[in-house]
Amino acid sequence: MSRFADARLTRVVMPKTDPTWRFALGARAESVGLLLELVDGDGRTGLGWASEIPHLGYDIEVMEAVARAHLPRVLAADPADHAALVGDPWHPTLVAPVRSMVDQAWWDLLGRTVGAPVYRLLGGPAPKSLRVNRILALKAPDDMAKVAAGLADEGYDHFKIKVENKPPALDVARVRATREAVGPDAVLTVDANQSYDRKGAVAFGAAIARYDVAVFEQPVPQHDVTGLRYVTEHSELTVEADEAADSLLAIRELLRERAVDAVSLKLSKLGGIDALLLAANLCHAYGIGYRIGAHVGSRIMNSAALHAAAALPGGENAGEVGEFARLTGDVATGLEVESGAVAAPDEPGLGVRVDLPIPART
Repeated sequence: MSRFADARLTRVVMPKTDPTWRFALGARAESVGLLLELVDGDGRTGLGWASEIPHLGYDIEVMEAVARAHLPRVLAADPADHAALVGDPWHPTLVAPVRSMVDQAWWDLLGRTVGAPVYRLLGGPAPKSLRVNRILALKAPDDMAKVAAGLADEGYDHFKIKVENKPPALDVARVRATREAVGPDAVLTVDANQSYDRKGAVAFGAAIARYDVAVFEQPVPQHDVTGLRYVTEHSELTVEADEAADSLLAIRELLRERAVDAVSLKLSKLGGIDALLLAANLCHAYGIGYRIGAHVGSRIMNSAALHAAAALPGGENAGEVGEFARLTGDVATGLEVESGAVAAPDEPGLGVRVDLPIPART
């Protein structure tokens, strides 16, 4: 790669098609993110994306300030020195979504420079098609069922049901209504987003087991590793860490403690493609399952997750890499869900492009 000539950062607001969308930890009518365009001396541009994650403490104002402070270092760095751009994935100095954004842009630019898709640079033999696990926001049971049925008509067959423990009986009704709406063959995940305590989670898991739930995601508070292990040991469901798996060090602790059956891996939590690959290989070494978790934001970030998935040693054949379908105003094109599945583009770099007007590009 030639020396970097420019680094443009733009805040982008992507309204949700359903402005009432909510989950146990909050509600918001839009997804807000940062677009990074990293330009080399030959005019090639690498793209990166970082979504705001308020429930994990990643505020867009802070993220943008950190990114703007870091960009002069990026421009001054040797383009071939990845570590100089993003630092150590085990002990990051950048907030995770910003580190991930810079990492994505670097990989995209490298792929465009050498004329190869990112998954090949990562060692993946071919793009991996994932069934898209669509997330069902908190609503009345019948309304959730209606949304699920509509998605099933579009070809989706994996669904994640948000629950909130207000009260458990309502959550059970949500699971039951969704199962009835999508039929017996659809794969269901239930995501509590930390809303249960350990004994309540076990009781709720027993109540929904009859509906053939594949995964029970983050049943207890983020830092309650002992509670996660308790639920894992006392529930017949596969228990998955999400918020608890917010760094490589946190994942290592979960694995050492045998606290979960599976881990949800996200670029914005872990800090980039390199960190996600390390996390996946750790899980693989410990015999713990993993899958690509929710990447709510631009197609840029979702494409990066798909390229990483193509290089993983195993993992599930489904991931939450299609939530861009419920957002409007994406600045990127080149990635679409087809019949409930999506794969990394087989083009140089991440394979997506920015060819829509970007307001107030700075």
